[in-house]
Amino acid sequence: MQSFSLFWTIIIYGSVICLICLFPRSRKFYRRAFDFNVLKEPKTYQFIIIAFLAIFIANLVIFNRSLSSTFDLLTSDFSLTALLKGMELFQFILYIVIIAPIMEEMLFRIPLSILMNKKTYFIIGLLISSVLFAFLHPDYPLFGFTLGVTLGIIFKLSNSIVPAILLHIIWNVFSLFYYNYI
Repeated sequence: MQSFSLFWTIIIYGSVICLICLFPRSRKFYRRAFDFNVLKEPKTYQFIIIAFLAIFIANLVIFNRSLSSTFDLLTSDFSLTALLKGMELFQFILYIVIIAPIMEEMLFRIPLSILMNKKTYFIIGLLISSVLFAFLHPDYPLFGFTLGVTLGIIFKLSNSIVPAILLHIIWNVFSLFYYNYI
């Protein structure tokens, strides 16, 4: 029987955050990356919408889906949530919608953004972070790579991790309810 618990996720992510906070330079870098002022700019929302559409089209192409290929959230054979009950389902959705997007963006975009000062280094950093992101998503590595590239570009264009986190959250919510396969 499938089960889900946030216990180890919180332990692992909490440890990573503690490690990050140990170093003053990384604390400063992370603080700078969380610039919420970009949410005041209309172009930020244009980036998010265009990136969402690109991710959606990539998903259709990579998985050979049609626009009408949806799955029922709790009953589909493809469902990751069908066997989860009550608190497990709540924890799973909390993880997919909030915790994973924030932590994955913090782990994959920000550290490699040190390399993003120059165009050549940005491309190398983007490819490395996208490959690592793909490894974290072994069920769909090509799509994970595509998603990583898109989120990295959003991070670079906005100079803030906030739009990348928002896009990741929006995509995960959409995937959870439209495809029900994260």
